[in-house]
Amino acid sequence: MTLGDWRDISLILLAVEAMLIGLIYGLIFYYLWKGFRVATAWLGLTGLPEGRRYARMMRDISRQYSKKIVRPVVKIEATLTRASRTLGSVTEIPQQRIRR
Repeated sequence: MTLGDWRDISLILLAVEAMLIGLIYGLIFYYLWKGFRVATAWLGLTGLPEGRRYARMMRDISRQYSKKIVRPVVKIEATLTRASRTLGSVTEIPQQRIRR
């Protein structure tokens, strides 16, 4: 056998290996896709919509009460900061700028 014959055999072998690897990964992804579709349908029938509804209710209620609790604290902190900066600017002694 000559070198050209071995080249042709190796190319055929590489093509067959590529097809087998492609088929294997294709089958894996096909069954994964099919399993995801079945799982999604099952979740849609069992409890996913109810879970979403309860999660939305919990989010809305927690936002409502956090606004009631946090808003006064933020107002007090803003007022204290504003007052301290005002007093600091009134009592501040102007200093000469130094160039470097």
